[in-house]
Amino acid sequence: MKSRQDAQRSQGFTLIELLVVVAIVAVLAGLVSTSFIGSGQNQALEGFAHRMAQRIELARDRALQRNKEWGLYVNDSRYEFAEFNPVTQTWEPYSQRPFNAEAYASKVQMKAQVEEYAGQIGSEEESLPDIIFFSSGEVTPFALTIQPTTNISRMWLLESDGFTRVRAKLTES
Repeated sequence: MKSRQDAQRSQGFTLIELLVVVAIVAVLAGLVSTSFIGSGQNQALEGFAHRMAQRIELARDRALQRNKEWGLYVNDSRYEFAEFNPVTQTWEPYSQRPFNAEAYASKVQMKAQVEEYAGQIGSEEESLPDIIFFSSGEVTPFALTIQPTTNISRMWLLESDGFTRVRAKLTES
C-alpha cells in the first residue's frame, strides 16, 4: 500500500524539472533555426550558380545555332550577354529571356578568369566580353567564381576548358 507522501510525488513534475525541459527545448530550437537560415542562403547561391551554368551552355548553343559569336561580360555587381554584329563590328547587348541578367544573390561577387584571346573580335575601342562563345561551338577557356562577400572561404566555381560543358562545383578557398 502506498503512503501519502508517495502519492503526492507521483502526481506531477516539479518546477525545476519543467524549467530544465523548457531550457533544453529553447536551446535546440535556436540551433535548428540558425542552421536553416544559413542553409537557405547556401541554397540560393547554389541555385544561382547552377542557373548561371545553364545560361552559359544556352549561350554556347545559341552561338552555334545562329552562326554568330556571343559574349558574356562579368563584373563584381552584374553580368550581361552580348551578340556580335558583323556588319557594325560591335557587341550588342542581348537581354531577351533567358539571357536577361538576373540580380545577384545578396552580397555576391563574380569574377571571370580567362586565357588571353589570340585574335581581335570587334572594334579596337570596344572592350571584349570576358567570355566569348564562338559559332563553332567552342568557348574561351574560363573559370568563373561566384562567392558571397560574407563567407569568403566557400565559393562556386564554374569552369570549362573550351570544349567541354560547364561544370559547377563548390570549393573551399
